Amino acid sequence: MTDEEIAERIRRERPTEVTPAVIGGHPVLIDTVRLPGGHVTTVHRVRDGQVTVLHAGADSFREDVAAALLDVPPVRAATIMPIPIDVPGVRLDHALVLAPVLARDEPAVTVVAVHHSEFLPGETEKAFHAAISSHGTGLVHRIDNWDRHPVPRADARLLDDWPGGMMRRSQKFHPWQAERMLSAVAPDGPAGVRVEIRTMAGHVLVLQRRWDRATGTLTFPEGTSTPIDLPRGELWTRLGPLFLGADPGELVTVAAGAPETDVLEMRYETQDRGWASLPRMEGLGDCVARLDRQILRTPGNWAVFTSRSDAVIQVECTDAGELWLETPDPATKQSRGRVVTLPEAAGLLEILAREDRSAVADLPGAEDVDWE
Repeated sequence: MTDEEIAERIRRERPTEVTPAVIGGHPVLIDTVRLPGGHVTTVHRVRDGQVTVLHAGADSFREDVAAALLDVPPVRAATIMPIPIDVPGVRLDHALVLAPVLARDEPAVTVVAVHHSEFLPGETEKAFHAAISSHGTGLVHRIDNWDRHPVPRADARLLDDWPGGMMRRSQKFHPWQAERMLSAVAPDGPAGVRVEIRTMAGHVLVLQRRWDRATGTLTFPEGTSTPIDLPRGELWTRLGPLFLGADPGELVTVAAGAPETDVLEMRYETQDRGWASLPRMEGLGDCVARLDRQILRTPGNWAVFTSRSDAVIQVECTDAGELWLETPDPATKQSRGRVVTLPEAAGLLEILAREDRSAVADLPGAEDVDWE
């Protein structure tokens, strides 16, 4: 087909009127569709039988961005080949040439704007699409927004078993949103379970939770390492800039921080509301709520709560549907406890979290039970 025939076909197939224009010296066809999320502008350039397509959603179309993307040679490669672009006021700094969104008879490519934190240099186009999918960073839903903030990517794998957790132990890395990995996954893992996290620039983090802190190492691309010891809630604030390309020398990797309050580590097992065989950390309010919502639902359900210095309270739903609460004493191979009400249990968990001790010994009517 000639360029004129291809252009005419585009005019026929587009849902709205197509307007000829010139952007950055490139003759193009432009059309705009109004959607609930804002106007979507599509640009087609037809040259020597080759079609280059640009999409700008959420009212983000800009001629200077379009010109920069149209200047990129429309050549696809076996692996993605990021091309630097520099448009004032735009955070996105690279262009990628990808397969067209819709298959066409004539040669065609789609050129998208991305940030250097969002792709792994040298990966295949298939791997890139998997990484930005809903099962990865979710960038696919925002990639057409030229005004967006970067969505930095973290490729991660679990180095130890996490039964029932958000990740499985694996030899392969899986793409995550870096912010979610450092804000919700790594800080919330069981104590001592390590996760390895890689930036797109080749930095490697190995992190594990130790009570309310995250410890591990940061290894730089050249092979040198530095220790990490941070409050778990500060991982993204402290280390997030690394994923965006900040100077590693400006990072704070060791900081004291204020100890978390009203938190306990917990293990539990229920017949109908899941289980956690490794200790995870939860707020005091959530621990108390779990007694009524989960533990007391079914006889045999149990939970173990541990304080910072390893003081322990454990509970179980009895065959009669009551709440048995006790503290184990490994030295005597006995446990001391009794059936309690929910308010009594809540009060004991509050002392465990806030005073770092078990007060079961002070509970009137508590009895000693030998371990079988």
